[in-house]
Amino acid sequence: MLLLALIAARAVGAQVQVGETNMAMSGTLSAGYSATYGDQIGSSHTIGFGGAGALTGSFYDPNFLSFDFAPYYNQSQADSNFQSITQSSGFNFSSSIFSGSHFPGSISYSRAYDSEGNFALPGLPNYTTHGNNDVFGVNWSETVPNLPSLSFGFQTGGNQYSIYGTNDNGNSGFHSFTVHSGYVIDGFSLSGYYQNGLSHSLVPELFSSDQAPLQVKSNSDGYGLSVSHSLPLNGGASFTFSRTTFGTDDQGYDYNGTVDLLSATFGIQPTQKLHLSLSSSYSDNLTGSIYNSLLSTGIVVPSPSENEGSHSLDTLASASYLISSSLQAQADVERREQSFLGEDLGATSFGGGVIYTRGLLGGTLNSSVFVTDNLLDNSNLSTVGVTTAVNYNRQIAAWAVSGSFSYAQNVQTLLVSYTTSFYNYSGQIRRRFGNFSWNAGAGASHTGFTQLPGENSHSESVTTGFAWGHWITANGGYATSSGISLPTGSGLLAPPGPTLIPTPALLILYGGHSYSAGLGSSPVRRLTIGASYSKAISNTTNASVTSSNASRQMNLFLQYQFRKMYVTGGYASLTQGFSTSGTPPATVSSYYLGVSRWFKAF
Repeated sequence: MLLLALIAARAVGAQVQVGETNMAMSGTLSAGYSATYGDQIGSSHTIGFGGAGALTGSFYDPNFLSFDFAPYYNQSQADSNFQSITQSSGFNFSSSIFSGSHFPGSISYSRAYDSEGNFALPGLPNYTTHGNNDVFGVNWSETVPNLPSLSFGFQTGGNQYSIYGTNDNGNSGFHSFTVHSGYVIDGFSLSGYYQNGLSHSLVPELFSSDQAPLQVKSNSDGYGLSVSHSLPLNGGASFTFSRTTFGTDDQGYDYNGTVDLLSATFGIQPTQKLHLSLSSSYSDNLTGSIYNSLLSTGIVVPSPSENEGSHSLDTLASASYLISSSLQAQADVERREQSFLGEDLGATSFGGGVIYTRGLLGGTLNSSVFVTDNLLDNSNLSTVGVTTAVNYNRQIAAWAVSGSFSYAQNVQTLLVSYTTSFYNYSGQIRRRFGNFSWNAGAGASHTGFTQLPGENSHSESVTTGFAWGHWITANGGYATSSGISLPTGSGLLAPPGPTLIPTPALLILYGGHSYSAGLGSSPVRRLTIGASYSKAISNTTNASVTSSNASRQMNLFLQYQFRKMYVTGGYASLTQGFSTSGTPPATVSSYYLGVSRWFKAF
């Protein structure tokens, strides 16, 4: 086996030229013994071959046509390189044409088989999936001087996966097409675009009370125009218009809408220290704007229950003044008017604050404080919003310390009837003692909506690690999180804002904690040893269905290099289960021992 690898990998040249085509190829060949076994899969023992290559080249001239082709086979075993417990194969291809001209273009395509993926849970390690995916893309541009620029882009792709520990499968697919053009005439900068996209996803029912997976299809079609021009006093003005038509089919419930957006911005800078601006934006379909923004994140949401007309108008005037090189003051006035779900809403906000940056006690301090008074129409209700942030870092002898803190209370969201509050903090410390170094860090975050008790999420984490030269490195960590989430095709996602479109049937509560640890060593030259371990325990609740979930993964790795040869060995084990799946937790283990050699064929 070793002899075969040595013979196959023998370097045979530097470069190949066939006519006007120049090519170079390099890669790695491997051969070894592997075994995979588990309680829900059949065991296998094989002497297999694998490899990864890189073929690059050009025709006539690299600026005329160039290409890169990178295939790989049986190259993703976590037992050998910590990347995946599966033996993934596939390729990546990209090419460019006329890159040195005014008409450059490119084509790319990638495909992966039996690759490892993730199903996300906020603040905790992802659950492990495996499946196939591919992406194809084409781009072309025209950049002739004194003519309008023009660019086209098309992309399509798909993903099919299953989750270890369940019988659930998921998939997603998309395609998009965009056109963009720009031109400058008599000082006016003009631009326009057109976009069209389709997507579909099947979300596993793993965390849902539904009896079937969620199937969602969505589409969007839109165009936009913009114009800008400079103004006296170092100023500028811009105007934009866009129209987006979108639709979705969620479990047979259709929703279609059209959103027109119009905005204008003016700004001047009379002096180097003073800047003034005025901006205004209008939407003729506020419900559609909110709904479309949620869809763009991948969140699965049902159709709005209300179809009344809605609109919004937002006008903002602001001023900033540089008091000194380290202190800047800002002030603004904002007027917002909205019609939403049959109700007219309005608010006027007055705000101001300072930004302060300077050296302090041998370090660097960045801080800001802003206060806003929000006055709601037809109401005696007035809320005061506060936002503050502080960042500091410095070197204290051999210690390096840094920290950050941010806090907000009663900050208005997209709707004037909602406000949000949050805080985040983190800190890190590092110290070196000769060949020994140590580091530690901690952080936490909390978000919630002031008017919606219980609609909040939080997470905390701590990490530490040390290293002693090349002899040993070690790290460990702990994390915990809980809150609210919504399902997407790639896992659970915290809502980006108040879930204004009713989603009680989809809202998923989550909570859990995780541990992780890792060790590494290079006791002698060219020898690398590593190990990692992680464990996560979580619970999710949707309606009356609660799932208890657990995942545990361990990896061991060893590699020794001599000349261009590598001897590699390792072991990987994954245990993952979900109480709602109806099947026992899945355990998949594998180990590998083999050799590989880097080569340059030509």
